[in-house]
Amino acid sequence: MPALDQLLVPFWQSTTMHGESVVLIADDDRPAQGRLLFPPDTLDAVTDAAGNVQYIEGADYLVDRQAGRIIRSSTSRMPEARRETIVASVAQTRERLIAVTYAHAAGLWTAPPSNPVGTLPRVGQRLRRREPLTVCLTGDSISEGYDASGFHGAAPHQPAFGQLVASGLEQHYGGSVRLTNLATAGWTAADGLWDTARIAGVKPDLVIVAFGMNDACYAQADEFVANVSTLLNKVRDEVAEVEFVVVSPMLPTPDCTWVVASRFEEYRTALAGLTGEGVVLADVTGLWSQITARKDPHDLSGNGLNHPNDFGHRLYAQTILDQLLGMS
Repeated sequence: MPALDQLLVPFWQSTTMHGESVVLIADDDRPAQGRLLFPPDTLDAVTDAAGNVQYIEGADYLVDRQAGRIIRSSTSRMPEARRETIVASVAQTRERLIAVTYAHAAGLWTAPPSNPVGTLPRVGQRLRRREPLTVCLTGDSISEGYDASGFHGAAPHQPAFGQLVASGLEQHYGGSVRLTNLATAGWTAADGLWDTARIAGVKPDLVIVAFGMNDACYAQADEFVANVSTLLNKVRDEVAEVEFVVVSPMLPTPDCTWVVASRFEEYRTALAGLTGEGVVLADVTGLWSQITARKDPHDLSGNGLNHPNDFGHRLYAQTILDQLLGMS
């Protein structure tokens, strides 16, 4: 099989972290600093989010390698933020991010996603035979593309997770993948129920269903999963052999106060109950929770609230691809 683009290789399968996003935050009187997911052995690149400015160790930052921390120097060109003044906005979020590529020791991530619970036999067969694959994505603003740089026409112009998944499948299997993205900002799984005719009209082999962020404003887990289940069944009624990846959502930052945070874990558990033949779960919620136990939630955020940045979109794509690439 062809090599997968280095940005799409699940990070837990590699000893090089590519473009990990970090916000350097100043608390109290200490210098602004941010934490990497792993202690770095060597730093290959430290840049602004766009990749245009290369920062220099010793001049712009220091590294506590044992703790995995990047510490901003007093004369640095690097952006910084004070925690009490972090503003939720796309532009300011992007401006305060840095991207770090580094090598680290093997075996540091001890909680990779579990093997798929459920199977996608028809999709797997098409991929192995390098037959064309038609993919439809339904979801909310995250699925539509917010706040990947490419969605906003900003450098480094990285696509959102839907296109990353399609590109990753093409690279790995060598067959063509046609993606139709029907996701709409503001939608919940209940809204998706009104769109099943359009989804079925694509004649998809695979549907990626990624709701939950907006649902968490109002819906208990049983209501949410009932809506997702009904959506799957309505599409199956029109496209008998269709298969599904259901995606549990990222976690918002603590500043996103209008969602009920406890619902995300409940959604993940409920979605896992839908898996079986023709349905697998991409557990972004679990991965996000594990990462933000080590890193600041703003490191993954594209708007300071409830959208992923480029690194976050890659985490979505890597989690979904991890469920699909074992079908070779």
